[in-house]
Amino acid sequence: MNGMTIAQSGGAVLRTQSHVPAGRPLWSLLEDAFVDEGSEHLTVHGRWGAIEIADTSPLVREALHRMSLGPVALENISALHENFVRWKTGSGPCLIWRKLKNTLDQLGGCLVPSLGLNDGAGPILSLVAVARDAVFALPHIGDDEVVTMRRGTGIERLNGDQALTCPGRAYQVILHSAPATEIAKSLLHNESTIDQLAEALQVEKTLVADVVAYLAGADLVAVQRC
Repeated sequence: MNGMTIAQSGGAVLRTQSHVPAGRPLWSLLEDAFVDEGSEHLTVHGRWGAIEIADTSPLVREALHRMSLGPVALENISALHENFVRWKTGSGPCLIWRKLKNTLDQLGGCLVPSLGLNDGAGPILSLVAVARDAVFALPHIGDDEVVTMRRGTGIERLNGDQALTCPGRAYQVILHSAPATEIAKSLLHNESTIDQLAEALQVEKTLVADVVAYLAGADLVAVQRC
């Protein structure tokens, strides 16, 4: 998720710098997905069919097992921790994390990326796919860039939670708690910048940047280009 991300917009391929969250990335599988493990195979079964995982290493098996239990911080896997810290801090090579992230990308809509705070209290928002080929990436958005919600985006009730939805988009965003809810509702009413949102809502700018990046990763937020 760091380095360069390739995204498609209107049929054109764009390269954008990726956002590295200051908060805690969490990962899980859709509730109706399950993992079938064999000595020489690894398959994730979900609502869109079976996904054969090419990398059947112990690290991937451990990650998928934990993800099947709910949103988890994958850096807690001992073999991954040092690499994950390097990725978060930009302090050195993180090939093990990158390799695992490439495997997670193969899960498409079965993957549920979430954002948590560093207090370990659980996710404040989650991206739930409504399309098989959903691909998760976090675009970097500058603190002074004007962002706005996509036309047609609104809040619905989904299994007791508030959810941002927009016709034609691959993800719904479940708003579990503050400050994700307040940031999303503010953007529904007015275009803004990360700087302005942080000041208006009295929320740390790094946290606002994380939430906006996840909303943009779900393609529900767009940057107003000149």
